[in-house]
Amino acid sequence: IMKSSVAGITADRRLQLLLVAFCFGAFIEGCAGFGSPVAIAGAFMIGLGFKPFHAAALNLIANTAPVAWGAIGTPVHMLATVTAMPEADMNAMIGRILPITAIIVPFWLVRAMVSWKETFEVFPAILVVGISFASMQFFWSNYMDSNLVDITAGLFSLLCTVLFLLFWKPKKIWRFEDE
Repeated sequence: IMKSSVAGITADRRLQLLLVAFCFGAFIEGCAGFGSPVAIAGAFMIGLGFKPFHAAALNLIANTAPVAWGAIGTPVHMLATVTAMPEADMNAMIGRILPITAIIVPFWLVRAMVSWKETFEVFPAILVVGISFASMQFFWSNYMDSNLVDITAGLFSLLCTVLFLLFWKPKKIWRFEDE
């Protein structure tokens, strides 16, 4: 069901990568952490037709933006405990640094799979993914709590991207050479 849902949104592999590895992977990182996004989103991507090694490697890259709040904020909870700093302060400071990374990672992720030219063909979608994720990550970590940062940012980014893709399509649909 999930495979046909993503394939129904877009046939472009670059956009599938953003939706599954980055947005959905961030949601899974927030829920479970500890390598779950690479295993679950990676298997999802293999089901979509990505090669297993590429699926794993791309999911590892995608997981760099949400990993600080994995497993319902466990890394932030532990860091605050070990350093004896207030968790809210620690959470807010991390939430002011990592959104910058969250804007860069989707671009880097697509570029790791395709050429510069093919990356810039989907630049509007990359911006939607990165900015929506980063803005929710910043908001939730600074004004809410550390438990749901990745869950809300991943879902918000996924929703924004799907809505964006209803109105915008790349000029060329990119697929693997063997397709």
